[in-house]
Amino acid sequence: MVTVTGFKETENKEGKIFNVLELEGEVELIRSTQTGKFYAHAHKATITSTLNLATCKALVGKKFPGSIKKIETEPYSYKVPGTDDTIMLSHTYQYVEESVSVESAVFQGEVQ
Repeated sequence: MVTVTGFKETENKEGKIFNVLELEGEVELIRSTQTGKFYAHAHKATITSTLNLATCKALVGKKFPGSIKKIETEPYSYKVPGTDDTIMLSHTYQYVEESVSVESAVFQGEVQ
């Protein structure tokens, strides 16, 4: 399951305003490779929508079937928020329907 945790209004290259839903996946307990202690983590992703602000606001807290999966991409630079650091990444996190495997979604062009 994924939960809608928020939304934001954004603008595309043509200057058209649209809304993006912010999603969060299930909480995982992960062991730190440095300290050996566990910490809680949940992957996050966004999806575009055609919904107005009022509808987006009403969706916050709603759960949908599916998960957030790590998808390999072409390498790109990413500025770490709150720092001056820029790192190279070759993956992103995307929402995947519950009934669709990551492999078939990529193969069928449903996930890019």
